[in-house]
Amino acid sequence: MAVISRPMKSRRTAPPGGVWPALSPWLATALAYILILALGAVLLTAAWGWGQRRLDDLRYGYPRTTQIDGLVGHNETGGTPTHLIAINQNRQVSILELPGGDASKLQVLAGPYLVGADGDTVVPYLSLHDLTGDGNVDLLLQVRGEVVVYVNDQGGFRLLTPAERAQLVAPGARGP
Repeated sequence: MAVISRPMKSRRTAPPGGVWPALSPWLATALAYILILALGAVLLTAAWGWGQRRLDDLRYGYPRTTQIDGLVGHNETGGTPTHLIAINQNRQVSILELPGGDASKLQVLAGPYLVGADGDTVVPYLSLHDLTGDGNVDLLLQVRGEVVVYVNDQGGFRLLTPAERAQLVAPGARGP
């Protein structure tokens, strides 16, 4: 018995262009560049966010803390300004007031609670301005673009009332 070899015929045949249709070289190059740019944008965005957080860690510490000194009229007989510290501790902003720099007369003002994924890394900013026009410097707390006003009244700070807020935003009223 003689053995004869013959090529076997496959039932499946590949399409004429192979498994993938042939791409022109310029289209393949363009797709590669688009993929590289998209990947680069994702990596740069992540790196930028990480770098910004590290810079804030160096600048404001963790928990996020800012401070300001000013003559607000609270126990400043020796000429020492009042020291105000804003702390974002566990997503709650608290303001510590040392009237005239005297730590034995420490007062704590409760600030807003911060929600959201980055609530624990938000920086609270303090500033002093006379918003009510009464000659006393008022305390402003800025968090995420929102401003909380504490009115300087009777030797301490208190939150702005709705009536006082309406006067501040009324036409012709003094604003920040």
